[in-house]
Amino acid sequence: MRRRLELARGLMHHPKVLFLDEPTLGLDPQSRDVIWKYIEKLVKEKNMTIIITTHYMDEADKLCNRLAIIDRGKIVVLGTPQKLKKELGGDIIRLKAENLDGKVFKNLKYVKKVSKCDSEVCLTVEDGNKHLQEILKVAGKVDSVEIRSPTLDDVFLFYTGRGMREGSPEGSWAEKAMNVRSGR
Repeated sequence: MRRRLELARGLMHHPKVLFLDEPTLGLDPQSRDVIWKYIEKLVKEKNMTIIITTHYMDEADKLCNRLAIIDRGKIVVLGTPQKLKKELGGDIIRLKAENLDGKVFKNLKYVKKVSKCDSEVCLTVEDGNKHLQEILKVAGKVDSVEIRSPTLDDVFLFYTGRGMREGSPEGSWAEKAMNVRSGR
């Protein structure tokens, strides 16, 4: 209810541009869906520009027609969600097998990247569905296979890295501003 109230307060003066900081933080899936639909309706019916900050990449993918990923206070990449996902180079195939060496895939011209993901080998592949049989033939016996298109989570991790960072805990810019103001 607090999120709905915040959104209603922001709309009272009929702005041309609306800034929303983590608009669905802490909401259940049904409430998130209602808020997403309302935001989409505002953009279409009121011709409103809405700038959203979010850590939910699925939210950014659904709502944004232009996206900036910010790392350490700087924009590291900017573009449409579709363009950013496509720029990763293809589908992602994860293979789990005992003693699988990723080097066996280096000579396949449609394999753009080979990396170790936990105990699995991750491949970035052009047209993964088309080449899956050949990849499995080269890999030999595998325990499991996952194939999927890149997500904005993949884009985010590609540009910002996978490691946890030291430093202060995250919070909204409003929380940080209030902490500075109160001397915390």
